[in-house]
Amino acid sequence: MCKGVIEASLAAGLPELLDKKRVHVTWEELAKHNTADDLWVAIRGKVYNLTSYHKRHPGGQQFMRLGAGRDVTHLYEAYHPLSVLDSNILEKFEIGSLKTQEYHTYPPMSRFHRALKKRVYDYLKDAKMDAQYTMWGLQSVRLALMVAAIFGLYALSTLGSVILPAPLAASTTLAILFAALGGGARALIGVHTMHDASHGALGNKPALWTPVGVLSNDFLNGSSFYGWLHQHILGHHQYCNTAGVDPDVRPFPFRMDKHQEWKWYHRYQCVWGPLAYCTLSMFHRLEDLTFINEKKWDTIRMAPLSLEHQAYFWAGKAFFFFWQLVLPGLLGVPFKHTVMCHVVGEVVGSWYLAIAFQANHVAEDIEFQTISEGGACLEDWAVMQARTTQDYGHGSLATFVLTGGLNYQVVHHLLPGVSQLHYKDIQPIVKKTCEDFGVMYNHRPTFAAAVGSHIRHLYNMGIPPALKTKAN
Repeated sequence: MCKGVIEASLAAGLPELLDKKRVHVTWEELAKHNTADDLWVAIRGKVYNLTSYHKRHPGGQQFMRLGAGRDVTHLYEAYHPLSVLDSNILEKFEIGSLKTQEYHTYPPMSRFHRALKKRVYDYLKDAKMDAQYTMWGLQSVRLALMVAAIFGLYALSTLGSVILPAPLAASTTLAILFAALGGGARALIGVHTMHDASHGALGNKPALWTPVGVLSNDFLNGSSFYGWLHQHILGHHQYCNTAGVDPDVRPFPFRMDKHQEWKWYHRYQCVWGPLAYCTLSMFHRLEDLTFINEKKWDTIRMAPLSLEHQAYFWAGKAFFFFWQLVLPGLLGVPFKHTVMCHVVGEVVGSWYLAIAFQANHVAEDIEFQTISEGGACLEDWAVMQARTTQDYGHGSLATFVLTGGLNYQVVHHLLPGVSQLHYKDIQPIVKKTCEDFGVMYNHRPTFAAAVGSHIRHLYNMGIPPALKTKAN
């Protein structure tokens, strides 16, 4: 059979010729098959051509296209129930094997990981609930309330000088207060609907995940949802707390891990670090532009940017800066007042998000992954997710609402495809399974305790190693 026919059959995702021709590719070669018309992935060393399948994927096309040209082992195992993992659904798409790895690998799924999945999904099934919490009435109300809060507080702060009665319109104190609350509201929609949408956990209609994510992130916060998927899903969740791979623990400017080289400016990072968190949103938007220009987010390769996502990216940026900085001037608001409200909202929203996330991953007793010289992690992926995260504030409704349920971070990292609205209910199952298998479960009683643990960790990492050696 001629080579051209074989290649055409492979490109079409046809299984008939797979016994005749198998491919053995490096990760660089796999990376070339990264489009909707040529979509290969690797799972546990096997390469699959999913070109003909990705549009029929029950979980939508968002994750299929994101994973194109990559080893998606840990995403596949993290997001699917055992009924899928134990099936032969992928066999007919297998075309060969992967010879090299782009990043480190984890051992096969542990008994702990399998038991956890079975217990949680059995619980959800018995309770007649789906993992994505498909109660569209509640989901719609949640989204509508946050959008209303964002624009309502924007009107009271930025536009207040032209729409409020004279005594209130002249109050700078009120404007700052409403602007701060507005920044918090924008952060809140990020940890609620945007975050669930990015994980495919916002109801069972995949066609809605990207539009909701783009609305919440691009249009209301000015940051790229597409960039977030690369940073958060492909980087952070697959390789949590791994320096050089997880974009959330990049070495500069902080020293978060004892294996990082100490610099003089780390000495007081426990003081300037939390203040620097106020710039998070600004740097994210700058990184969006770097992402588009360099075609990667930190160390994570960018999946080809479709026309749809290009439109979302630039339209989102234009809309955000229009309603934040241009529209007030058109309505007669002084530019200094507009900038003041914008900066206040940015500072509060940025700090809100950063401190909540840092308290989950950069704290005392939280591990940072170490990789062997051969490029492998000796622990199971799920075990490492538990060791590199911590919960806080169980039982506090306020903490749950204000963090979007991400105070249940251990639960979230072990079961990223499950809606955050389930976390309070399934947390006892997760904790009991950890206890049964001797897996570490990190938890602080309150948000304040978690933040304190984070600050102490920054302080300890800021101490010069030479001083620690003398002290010992």
